[in-house]
Amino acid sequence: MKGNRFALGSFSVLVGLALITGCSSLGAERSASKDAPPVGERARYYHFEDVLIPHALKLEMDKSFIYENPSLKVGRLVFSGRVQAYSLVNFFTYNMEKDGWRLVNKFGFKDLVLNFSKENRNCTVNIYDRPINTIVEVWVGPVGEGG
Repeated sequence: MKGNRFALGSFSVLVGLALITGCSSLGAERSASKDAPPVGERARYYHFEDVLIPHALKLEMDKSFIYENPSLKVGRLVFSGRVQAYSLVNFFTYNMEKDGWRLVNKFGFKDLVLNFSKENRNCTVNIYDRPINTIVEVWVGPVGEGG
């Protein structure tokens, strides 16, 4: 009986320490994320060398397509993952500008649209906030000629 109490007491102390350590590191991550959106090794480029995608999003190959010829690469990439929509807005706004894109506009509330422009191309990022996961569509296409 004494051994069980000692084991239970030790277990309680370990759980308490784990919770304290876990909560303090979680707070550090939150404060760091306010300064700048997450970047670096936790993101990668798919098919477009100037559109960075967060690592938490998985490519939906059956819903995506790319058209390419020697002078043009356009297409639609669809991703899904359990990521907060507004953190994606911050991520794309920060990283697209870093890769030379200019934010033209953004609109929406639950579902969001970000429009970027660069030289002779446009990029539209649609973010659909769903209960189970978030869907992200990245459309890259040529700039149309005015007329």
